[in-house]
Amino acid sequence: MSTEFRSWVENRHEAVKEWKEKNKKQAVGYLCCVVPEALIYAAGALPVKITGSGEKFEAVDEHMVPYGCGFVQSCFDLAVRGIYDYLDTVIIPNTCDLVARMEYWYRVAAPKASTILLGLEAHPYVFYLNYPEKLTGSGVHNYLFNQFRLLKQHIERLTNTTITDEMLSQALEVYNEHFRLINQLDELRKQDPPLVSGYEAWEVEFASLLMPKSDHNELMKSYLEEVSQRKDKPEKGVRLFLSGGSIDQEAAGIYKIIEESGGQVVSEDISTGTSYFRGITFDTNKPPLDACVELSLKVPCPRSTVDATLVNPWPEWRWNYIKRLVKDRDIKGAIIYNLGYCECRGLEIPHFKNKLKEEFDVPVLVLSGDYTPEVLEETRSSIEAFVEMVGD
Repeated sequence: MSTEFRSWVENRHEAVKEWKEKNKKQAVGYLCCVVPEALIYAAGALPVKITGSGEKFEAVDEHMVPYGCGFVQSCFDLAVRGIYDYLDTVIIPNTCDLVARMEYWYRVAAPKASTILLGLEAHPYVFYLNYPEKLTGSGVHNYLFNQFRLLKQHIERLTNTTITDEMLSQALEVYNEHFRLINQLDELRKQDPPLVSGYEAWEVEFASLLMPKSDHNELMKSYLEEVSQRKDKPEKGVRLFLSGGSIDQEAAGIYKIIEESGGQVVSEDISTGTSYFRGITFDTNKPPLDACVELSLKVPCPRSTVDATLVNPWPEWRWNYIKRLVKDRDIKGAIIYNLGYCECRGLEIPHFKNKLKEEFDVPVLVLSGDYTPEVLEETRSSIEAFVEMVGD
């Protein structure tokens, strides 16, 4: 059953094109977990997480600073080369300095023609989602509500569909089922050895960012039943927690290196996948768009801030989330894999490293990468030594 998820991950561009051809509907690309997928899904379009590749850059150097995040550079390079031309629109949020500027670079280097009315594009290819930096405060909900309403109108014009409250409510039910199934998968990883390896769990979850959630849910039901009865469990390994940004189909190689080194990732905090929604669901008792806003503001993204006090200073908000992920996992160590130039995560690493040692009494390995297969492979010796040390 996991081969179907793997097929979407390994052949993601072709799979989306086939889905479009079969269903005669639009595909909407987006960057970052703060984009409300359910709005896209409610209109019958396919939300597609934009990721990079391990290929050498061909066009990005003409537009982007060389010291920028390798993940963002790779995503943009693929766009300039036309790899993502099958997307009907792209949603760019301001989740970090480089991603925010992708809105301009996309329009300049990977434009798509649009009807001009009174000097303005009738439907711009790139939609800029101005997401709030602070997630708490009296005006935040209303501000984000208006941003999501603008996005809703953008999707409606694209799909020639009016997204009613009933349609959006149905989409939220599908997504809540997805969260429930992913949580069931996550529970299987608490066992020792886990019924599902860290890489397999990542692969299953990552596929949900590329395929329709309803299809993924049906596959998940069969998959979970199959896994619960499997006899060929993953090999027992040193139980580890993994924290890292932009762990997509390329950077996920770190899971394989960990497993090949005798480790086993039993929980993670990564910027791709639905791991940011652990324990969070849509409140279907609220108006659906309000429910989308509330859930989004609960997503513990490193780029966001909340009200801080002397008792609960920043980044305790993020640390409290990490504690929930680590609790009951019986981890023996933690690996933090941060992509170079990622200030959002880089700022919190010293705090997390100290807290993991203080509260869970586990060693922490901090690694840095540049989103290339070569540099990822260079981490192998450090991971092997760390796993061996922790396992003694």
